[in-house]
Order: sequence, then C-alpha cells, then structure tokens
Amino acid sequence: MSDDEERTRAMLERLEREFGKRQDASGMESPDTVEGARAAPGSAMPVGPAAQARRVRLSLPLSKPRVVYALLVINVLMYGLTLLLTYLRQNAVDPRFGDAFTMVLYDLGAKYGPAIDAGQYWRFVTPIFLHGGLVHLGFNSYALYVLGPETERVYGSLRFLAIYMLAGLAGSIASYIHSPDLSIGASGAIFGLIGALAAFFYTARSLLGAEASRQQITQLISLAAINIVIGLSVTAVDNAAHLGGLAAGALSGFVLAPRYRIDDRLYPPTIVRAGRAAVSWLLAALFLIALLVWALLSIGRYR
Repeated sequence: MSDDEERTRAMLERLEREFGKRQDASGMESPDTVEGARAAPGSAMPVGPAAQARRVRLSLPLSKPRVVYALLVINVLMYGLTLLLTYLRQNAVDPRFGDAFTMVLYDLGAKYGPAIDAGQYWRFVTPIFLHGGLVHLGFNSYALYVLGPETERVYGSLRFLAIYMLAGLAGSIASYIHSPDLSIGASGAIFGLIGALAAFFYTARSLLGAEASRQQITQLISLAAINIVIGLSVTAVDNAAHLGGLAAGALSGFVLAPRYRIDDRLYPPTIVRAGRAAVSWLLAALFLIALLVWALLSIGRYR
C-alpha cells in the first residue's frame, strides 16, 4: 500500500472513531464505494488514492458553462452576417475570389497568406469565428456543444476562453505556414479543447484514479486521430490548423489545468483547488508570447 493510501485509510479510521460510521437516511450504514467506479465530471465521483478498506465519494468544484454558449451564438451570428453581405454584394464580385460568398469571407477576416504578409495580422484571429457553409457550421457547432461545456466546467470560464483562443491562434498560424490559401473555421480551437481535456485528465490522474484517467485520455486521443484521418482524406480540410490547435490546446491546458488536493479537516473531506493561479496565468502569457514570436518569424513567405 502506498503512502497516500495509508494516509487516506488512517484518516478515515480516525474520523470513524470520532464520529462513527456514516449512515444513510434510514439509519443504515452506507455501503462502500465500488472500486474503479467513475461518473462524468460534474457529478459525485470516487476520487483520491484507492483505499483498499473504504473510499469516500467526493465531488470536484466545477464551474457553470457560459462562455461556450456565447461562442456558439457568435458563430451563428457571424454566419448570418456572411449570408447577408453575400446577398447584398452578389453583383460586385472581386475577380480574385470568384464568388461573392468567398469575397465576403475575405472581407470579414479569413486567413489569407498574402493579406497577412501585407500587415493584416488580425487574420490570425478572425477566422476562428467564420464558417464556409451550413455543414461546416453545423459540424463545428456540434463539436463545440459536446466538448465545450465539459471543458469549461473543469477549467472555469476565463481559463476555457484562454485555451480556446490560444488554440485557435495556433491553428491559424500553422495554417498560414502550411498554405497561403484562404481558410476559415473554429476547428483548430475545437481540436484545442480535445487537447485541453486530455491535459486535465493527465494532471488530475492521482485524484481521479490512474485507470479512469488513462481511459479518458485514450478516448480523446482516438477522437482526435479519427478526425485527423478523415481530414486527410478530404482536400478542403485544413489539417494544419487542426494539428496546431490540438498541440496548443494540450500545452495551454496543461499550464492552466486546476490542481486539486483533499482537505481532510472536515468530515466528509472535500476537494479544494491547490497551487497559485498567478503562476498558471504567467505561463499562459509566456505561451502566448511564444505563439506571437512564431507568427512574426513566419510572416513574409508569400510576398
């Protein structure tokens, strides 16, 4: 038995001696938690080192998702604006783009290598909120709806937004380096959420359980791999943005992942956040600076 297991067992034995065994509403002793059981984040789940004698069921301190729904609304509104401007400008098409819809995407800030080289650096960020059709918008919106709330719950709204934007920025930079062609979409940022969730389960493995964390990480890696393979079979998919966003999401997620510890001063024990938030944000700021330096060193290849 490890030191953590012995500590947890000794703590529970001490609490039982002082307060008696736990009882449910009927006055009967509560059964032990089943070893290895795990619920989704947001519900009560068995955490902490595996105690062979007894385990307690604790809950992570989670945040309520808000930013993810605001992002969904922004994406839909930007697509609606794209359609409206396309209708209004269908008779004034720039011959560089061939059709009004593509021209409007360019005007709204799509990533385009020559324009970035000309000093339009905002095109590293604005593509995150643009989409090229209903299928594109629907797929990304569904992925964001599935991955976003869980990511925001475990990271908190501000850290979630930081991860989303850092991953989106990295995806745009990788896309620019790979190709000068016009590119748009939130998929780089969404791949970043996959990386961030994997980073969270890795950093929390001692609390959630090594086996449960390994299963979650394996599923996330499989999800990313399947989507990358699908992307490689479709010429219109910007795989460079996906890979850049995935890597940035994993790195920023690792830096910003909340650390936890068990506070055993109360009964039952509670899970509280540990570590210094200022350090996490400082590292995230350094990562942002590294991305900006990467972008600046890359600019000029399409002049």
